[in-house]
Formats: sequence, C-alpha cells, structure tokens
Amino acid sequence: MRLYDLADQYQDILDLLRDEPDSEELQSMLDGLEGAIEEKVENTIKIAKTMEYEVKAIDEEIRRLQERKSSIENGRRRLLENAQRILEGAGLERIRGKFFNVWIQMNPPSVNVIDESIIPKKYFEYKSVIKKKEILDAIKNGEEVPGVEIVQGKGLRIR
Repeated sequence: MRLYDLADQYQDILDLLRDEPDSEELQSMLDGLEGAIEEKVENTIKIAKTMEYEVKAIDEEIRRLQERKSSIENGRRRLLENAQRILEGAGLERIRGKFFNVWIQMNPPSVNVIDESIIPKKYFEYKSVIKKKEILDAIKNGEEVPGVEIVQGKGLRIR
C-alpha cells in the first residue's frame, strides 16, 4: 500500500520496518539518511502515517475475520445441536455411520450462576488494579505514596 510517494531509501526503510522493526540494519539505514533535517523528518512522518493506516486496515480485517469466525462457529453449533435433537427425537443414543460414530453422552457438571450477589466472597477472584490517576492526584496534593514515582516523558505531535 502506497499512501505517499517515498524516495527509494525511505521505501526501503518502510519495507524493513514491516519485516524486521528491531534490526541493526534498520537503525543503520535511519542513521544514514541524507538530506535536510526538514526533509528527513517529513519523510519519517510519511512512513509513520503509512504504517498507521496499515494498522487501521489490519484492525478492520481482523474485525471482519472475527465476525466471519463467529458466524461459522454459530453455524457449526447449530448443526451439532440439530444432530443431537434428531438422535433424541428418534430415541437413539448412538449411531454408527459410514464415516462417523455419533453418540450422546452426559457432560461434566458445571455451575450456572443465578444470583451473583448472594455468592460468598471466597468464591470470587479479585484482579488488582492500580488506580494511577488517584495516585497522581494524591501526589499533586502533597501526599506521599510509597512504591511509585512520577515520570514525565516527551512525545512527538503531528498536525
């Protein structure tokens, strides 16, 4: 996919980023870029934008494939439920076919939750979630919170 016309050296960088983003060869190519700093930055942003759009396209394809997978799984489940219904309707628990032997058997016991609010707490798993926003607010208000530090990085913005 070509979003921008890129000079050969930048196209090579884009290709390498797609295949080997952590290679030494890539870093060497980035370090060896020629031209004015404005041109280097502009072309680098072109590459980043191209990759951003590729990620969006991939995400959309993943979403489409997940929907297709779900549809196929639902169709499969319906077919198996129908086969079971046919056997049960005929009063059969087992048949021997040309390609498959099919039978109905009891599944292992499982729990069906009816009212979660009355289940004793010892049967719950808790996931610890650190409330970083509250910690930041507390530190900004002069409180000391052990085990954390405030860090502030820099980031590139593009318009």
